[in-house]
Amino acid sequence: MGILLTASISVFTNAQSPGGIAPQLWYKADSGVTNSAGTVTQWNNSASPGTYDLIQQAVATTTLPAYNTSQINFNPSVRFDGVDDRLAAPSVPQSVTVSSPSPYQSSQYIVYRKVGSTANSLYNHSNGFGGTWNVGGNSNGNMLITNRSVGSTTPAINEIRLQSTDGTSSSMNVYVNGQFKSSAFSNGNAVATAGTQPVWVGGQGLNNFVNVDIAEIVIYNTTKTPERPQIESYLSLKYGITKFGDYIASDGTTTYWNSTTNSAYSNNIAGIARDDNSVLYQKQSMSINPGQQLLIGLTGMANTNASNSGTLTNLQSLVVGDNGLAKAPTTLVTNIPGANYLFGSVWKVQNTGSVGTVRIMWPQGLNNLKLVQNPSDPTFSSGNIVTDMSANTQTINGVIYNYADVSLADGQFFTLAAFVQAPGGVLNNLRVWIKADDNPNGNTTDNVAISTWPNKSPIGGNFVGGAPSPNTIASQTTGPLYRNSSAMNINFNPVAQSTSTSGLGMLNAFATTGDDYTMITLNKNPTLPFAGFRNMFSFHGATTLNGTSVGIGYFGTYTNTPIAWPSASGSAAYTVNIPAVTTFSATGAGTIAYQINSVSKGSGTTISKSGTNLVIGVDADGGADDGIDIIMPENIMYNTVLNAADYNKVVSYMAIKYGVTLGTSTAPVNYSSTNGTTVWSTAANTYQNNVIGIARDDVETLHQRIAKSQDATADIITISTNNDFTSSNTSIGHSDITNDQFYFITGNNGAATTYNAQNLMLRRWKVQSTGTAQNLYISTSDSQATYLVYADDAAMTTNVVNISLTAGATSGIQIPNGKFFTFGKFTYCTQAPNNSPSNMVTKIGITTQSKQNGWPENLPNGAVALESKTKGFVITRTQSSAITNPVEGMLIYDTVTKCMKLYNGTSWNCVVRSCN
Repeated sequence: MGILLTASISVFTNAQSPGGIAPQLWYKADSGVTNSAGTVTQWNNSASPGTYDLIQQAVATTTLPAYNTSQINFNPSVRFDGVDDRLAAPSVPQSVTVSSPSPYQSSQYIVYRKVGSTANSLYNHSNGFGGTWNVGGNSNGNMLITNRSVGSTTPAINEIRLQSTDGTSSSMNVYVNGQFKSSAFSNGNAVATAGTQPVWVGGQGLNNFVNVDIAEIVIYNTTKTPERPQIESYLSLKYGITKFGDYIASDGTTTYWNSTTNSAYSNNIAGIARDDNSVLYQKQSMSINPGQQLLIGLTGMANTNASNSGTLTNLQSLVVGDNGLAKAPTTLVTNIPGANYLFGSVWKVQNTGSVGTVRIMWPQGLNNLKLVQNPSDPTFSSGNIVTDMSANTQTINGVIYNYADVSLADGQFFTLAAFVQAPGGVLNNLRVWIKADDNPNGNTTDNVAISTWPNKSPIGGNFVGGAPSPNTIASQTTGPLYRNSSAMNINFNPVAQSTSTSGLGMLNAFATTGDDYTMITLNKNPTLPFAGFRNMFSFHGATTLNGTSVGIGYFGTYTNTPIAWPSASGSAAYTVNIPAVTTFSATGAGTIAYQINSVSKGSGTTISKSGTNLVIGVDADGGADDGIDIIMPENIMYNTVLNAADYNKVVSYMAIKYGVTLGTSTAPVNYSSTNGTTVWSTAANTYQNNVIGIARDDVETLHQRIAKSQDATADIITISTNNDFTSSNTSIGHSDITNDQFYFITGNNGAATTYNAQNLMLRRWKVQSTGTAQNLYISTSDSQATYLVYADDAAMTTNVVNISLTAGATSGIQIPNGKFFTFGKFTYCTQAPNNSPSNMVTKIGITTQSKQNGWPENLPNGAVALESKTKGFVITRTQSSAITNPVEGMLIYDTVTKCMKLYNGTSWNCVVRSCN
């Protein structure tokens, strides 16, 4: 049984028309559609229901167009499949679409989405065979009058547009989204009369079908040059179309959007409005332009515009447009609590008729999302009104949004802010950031294939692949393996292990096919040398990932060198089973630069991107040498060549996280935090061996709770936030680092792990500690060590502190910044006391017990004797640095180093056990 979806036609008046201008034909998908089981059997002419209604021109094998399979700005559309769907109004006089006599006049408008690639008729008034009379529009951008056509730009697949024409059979203008495109006729066919012919929608007669979503068609039989802005304004506001020029209400005077006043914010225009003369009642809206867009509406947001429960009064509207900059966090700020980046995009408001509270929505995914409003300052330097959005969520058509309910004053500006995380805190131009410790495809089980690996960059998206996916890459049948075990982890972090049949890919990982890029990966090669390539990643130029993409742009290793095929390879850089930070970077004008652990390894010829897609762990040609035996826990890629400071921040993050040492002792490298602080200085170049760190830096999601050097020359220490030196970094057994921007970095001097005559190990470590101090635990694999010893100097002579080891590990300690530490293998003894009589007697005694005869004299050779069974002796508690004039032999308890200290006439030192 058919269901008629229509407005109450009995209340229509002549004024209730598009832009208030009454047409001859008006087909709109939100009214007058009869559909049964989701297919359209009739589409009424809203200009005059019952006259020239569209019905199916049926044959036995013909299917029906589908209703509302794809909304356009929350309004329904009719889907034509491009195979055999069409509707028609039979026996329509030519005077309905054009005026007589010649030159014939017409004004036509259609809102549609191009779905298929064929460029056939959207609608036409003709004999169905493209004869001498044809009025209509095509999906290639052409508009027709009396079989003469004027072209415009060809729409892209999935592009939504308002395509229109106004003029006569001798002079016609074609517009796209209200902007003039052409007036040049592409043919000179003679104008002929048509008589009475059908009006076809979705095809032309029994052929030339088109695959599109059509939302609305409006046809006038005269020119509507002065009225065209009103008609196009109605259609643009309704369907989220950014049109050229002002947005004008049906009364011809009310301006919903002033294109001159708002010229700097003329991008991605969308708005809500009520205009009764146009039967316009748009309660929620978002721009239909490509990319992620803002959603704005009355607070009764719903899956469809019709279901929104909010209300407006006649001629009320609220329209916004943006400055065209990135709808992503790009601008670092410090004046928005809980956020560190503002969006590049800034919106401006035009509020007509005092629209009250509205709901601003943005897809969930950003941390601490805020709406930032300002009455006059588009830079948001001061005077901001900040509203948290992160606590509020609503699902619209399957998408979860964060939202804020606010009032937007006429002329004010607003943007979004968030706490954004990026490697090294370097966000701009970040296109790819995938890491195994994000538990790809929700998996935490070791040795399971990754089918979906979320991209944490601002562009979002997923890397996908394997047999279950439509994006299977060449002959790859699975994704890389997620590995999380003590045998596979790198510095206690999980990894992704590529195999001969694994690979993942992402469409449009890069913005363009230009040459600029920086690719940084943490990789480990289980075997060397290898007869062929280990492919880390490759550009992919096809429109889909399921298949090969022959061309250049393969990046990986060859034997033990970095290579970007077919460029020359770099110099030897890899050791079997030793992780390294590998970088490939290039500009269009330069050569590829190879760096391993921030050390240059040569260069190769320039390689251009062969496509905007990217595949990882595999090359794009489907060859047998695709990503065999390579382990990559993290991949980072930028669509630019990073400057030196930003590059250092990113590789510092990678090195600390994976226990890899940057630079060399002869060419040391600073390590930087996200805020630019040097957390490991080249001043420590003598200690540029086995550099490791415990660190927390929230901007880059770094929270390294346990660390051990992964360098080729092993070290003997492991550092942890608690007495657990084996569990993975993400294990709940590890204590969290309390404060953001805490770094504890250390490296050693490369000396042997043997001991000198003072029983101190020759290997020494230097500490650089940044941020609020925290207790850490240090373990050594050296079985001889009984103490960890630290001091102000590498010789261990000044302000020496001895920390006893239990099972080779310290308790929770804090080694201050700039200190040096090593290990001692001290042994201890206690000699018998001297009990022989003496001429000296102890004359002073203090006791809490009953006085005994002969006491304290029976304790010879003492100055003062203290006696108690339940009380302790407390000496001065202070800091040695607080005593300005110490005396040799002075004894205190140091409240900082937590030890008894003795001043030996030169320096303060903790008292330790030794032979007396």
